[in-house]
Amino acid sequence: MKSSIIVSCLLFLFFSSASAQYLSTRFITSEGVYLFGPSLAEAESLNVDEGEVLDDFSYYSTRLASFVRARGLTCEYVSERTIKVRFGSKNMFTVCRDSVEFGTILTDGKKKPRLLKYVLTDTELEEECKEFFNLK
Repeated sequence: MKSSIIVSCLLFLFFSSASAQYLSTRFITSEGVYLFGPSLAEAESLNVDEGEVLDDFSYYSTRLASFVRARGLTCEYVSERTIKVRFGSKNMFTVCRDSVEFGTILTDGKKKPRLLKYVLTDTELEEECKEFFNLK
């Protein structure tokens, strides 16, 4: 089934950095690109339309991960329901997957993180990364 292919792709892409899926909140404290979406268990129960969205997200995320890692940045997949990103000395940026199921967070740990909601193409994501991280 399509969802098993999607799950395999997500596992391949993020095997080295997959977060613990039994936690409800993920705290991010380091610079990088954090892609977020359904856990493996959630992916198995998606309907056809949601599965197609996950398929697109997985495809573009895989391409983005290569781009980001080639520039020395961390790229991780996060599936917890709540994602908290520390920036500056005491600031916290929070994303709840109850309101945004898929997306990307760009953070350098200093300025306010950038939230890119939903599914963007790899080209759109690369442009956002270039601008946010001042990459060439």
